[in-house]
Amino acid sequence: MKAIIFLVFIIGIHLQTFSQRDTLFPGGSICSSGDWQLVFADEFNGNKLDITKWSTWYPYTDDGSDKCEFCRTHGEEGQVYMDSNVVVSDSTLKLIARRQDVQWYGLKRPFSSGMIHSRQLFGLGRYEMRCKLPYGMGFWPAFWMFGTKAVEIDVFEIGCQESRRQHMGIISWKNHKTFDKRRNGRTDFSKDFHIFAMEWDPHFVRFFLDGKEVWKVSLMQPLRGKVIRRCNPRKGKYRLQPAFPSDGERVNIIANLAIGNEKTPFTKAPTAATVLPNQMEVDWIRVYKRK
Repeated sequence: MKAIIFLVFIIGIHLQTFSQRDTLFPGGSICSSGDWQLVFADEFNGNKLDITKWSTWYPYTDDGSDKCEFCRTHGEEGQVYMDSNVVVSDSTLKLIARRQDVQWYGLKRPFSSGMIHSRQLFGLGRYEMRCKLPYGMGFWPAFWMFGTKAVEIDVFEIGCQESRRQHMGIISWKNHKTFDKRRNGRTDFSKDFHIFAMEWDPHFVRFFLDGKEVWKVSLMQPLRGKVIRRCNPRKGKYRLQPAFPSDGERVNIIANLAIGNEKTPFTKAPTAATVLPNQMEVDWIRVYKRK
């Protein structure tokens, strides 16, 4: 009798795990096709930011205003994000970091910096940014998306004391699952402009640097692997990637130049050798979808 009860218990666990994390794939192609169609772009021409496209804070209040501590500090980071640190000139956007004492809602920070947050929401598609990054301890630039269902897609986060190291990732804040990658390359992102891109479709999230794919995440995972490599995987049982964006997810685009402190990942507080003022310079941001 004990053996039968134990067997039923094991079967119950298996069925529960299958229903929550696994899927049966009948076979066929899972790769998207079709030409890309441009649906959003900011080339940062003119002499000021287009505030119909962007806010310069995290609009996480009920009315979307900046009237909260988090809106301009993003928690326990080293900066306050200020409008004056977001500059458009000579056909590029400059997110400028400065060493200055700033106070926001009673929170004191030793640095100011700049960020942009899209007012529009986007779905499946290709996201691109061409930019040049600063060099030095304390700079923590990022190009990322945050969704209505609490998914975060990090196209890059870089601690600029190691300006050849790119961190990419997907985080589901809903179930607290993360899938990420650190890539060490030969490209110094502070020396010139580079194109960072991300493609998101129902089965894959792909990351690109200057047109070359550098990482891929698949919705379905082989039971003995992490990523599906082919467009036509074999039919059978697959595990679902728990951090993959949910169906119907919509995201905002964010580009920011955070400043580190002794509590932050990727980098720490600027040192005496860190050159300030300094900037993250953005040539353009574009979004495409399949026709």
